[in-house]
Amino acid sequence: MGRSSGQDVGASGGQQIKTLETGESLFIQGDEIRSVCVLRDGWAFRYQCLEDGRRQIVDFVLPSDVVGIGPSSQMPYGVEALSPCTWVMIARERFFTNLHHQPALSMKLLNMLSASQVRAFDYMTSVGRRTARERVAHLLLDLARRVQNSASACQGVEISMPLMLSHIGDALGLATETVCRCLGELKRAGILVFSAGSLEIMDLEALSELVGLAVDGKDEDNDGRDRKRLVA
Repeated sequence: MGRSSGQDVGASGGQQIKTLETGESLFIQGDEIRSVCVLRDGWAFRYQCLEDGRRQIVDFVLPSDVVGIGPSSQMPYGVEALSPCTWVMIARERFFTNLHHQPALSMKLLNMLSASQVRAFDYMTSVGRRTARERVAHLLLDLARRVQNSASACQGVEISMPLMLSHIGDALGLATETVCRCLGELKRAGILVFSAGSLEIMDLEALSELVGLAVDGKDEDNDGRDRKRLVA
């Protein structure tokens, strides 16, 4: 479990900025918080812990993602920084008032929550049905697409991902040794390379086939060039 930075998460007064170092916690599971938190910079993850200390990472948090929303101010999960982070802290009352007066903001939040639900379904399928190799490949492709915003931008470039093998294992229910073996297999197959906190996808089509996605048709960029897109 990450170290708390000691700063008051529930400080009132509208909007504040909060910074965290790697390994520090925004809040821990069971905390009562009075702010909705928007990640401005950095990476983090949401997790749940069992009584014996075993940890399950339930989602990775990327810039513009929101945490701290729910029917109760008591959080059923904790949030820990994967890298130095900057958060915008908005008082819950002010945040929900803004949603009432700004329909566009409400729609943006709805889209974000819908995408989060789709990821949760995908992770459930991974843990329940995909092989270890498929789980690792699917998670890395999903994170790459979230960072790059399009399938075509994922191939042939190095994407910074401040993850350790233990984070991948805790997200997928795998031992660190198993994650290491799967990454080695994917590298030898010429599909991807993950090392030193960065990911390079060398064969997007093979990767998409492995994780159960298909390269379907082409979209056109604003500059007129065609690009492939991935669909479930």
